[in-house]
Amino acid sequence: MISPARFYSFLSEHAVHFYTGVPDSLLKSFLSYVQEHAAPEEHVITANEGLAIALASGYHLRTGKVPLVYLQNSGLGNIVNPVTSLADPEMYGIPMLLLIGWRGQPGTRDEPQHRKMGRITAALLEAMEIPLFRPEGDELEILRTVEDAIVTAKEGERPVALLCADIFEPYIANPVPA
Repeated sequence: MISPARFYSFLSEHAVHFYTGVPDSLLKSFLSYVQEHAAPEEHVITANEGLAIALASGYHLRTGKVPLVYLQNSGLGNIVNPVTSLADPEMYGIPMLLLIGWRGQPGTRDEPQHRKMGRITAALLEAMEIPLFRPEGDELEILRTVEDAIVTAKEGERPVALLCADIFEPYIANPVPA
């Protein structure tokens, strides 16, 4: 596991400063940290995952930097068109990190509605030719995996997936002052 603060700091050290997507319960601790620590122009919650891909693509085209898009694996269907017709290396070659919460992961207990998507998630990413990275283990292993993903995204000018289960330590957001 890794603390959300350390994960955020590591991404910052690798020039990842823009976050967008649709919140997911498996990423809750990290997203709470991002919400609390990123500047308003660095974090945009979107209405759907496809919009997040489009927004991240525009960010990259404007800045040349790698954005992070977060989503639950149930949102993969919403990113097929924007990834393949916009971000793919055969189109505009937009490097981005897709931080995907893996609900219904085979071999785990989860709600019935997540079973099918959980089972086919890796195959969907493979069909879209999105390199798949599985951050897991201790902090050092997670950071090595994320670094490999960033390098792959930049060098291949392409989206890459960080498929995660329960990797974040709990984070309690500071209460908003009244």
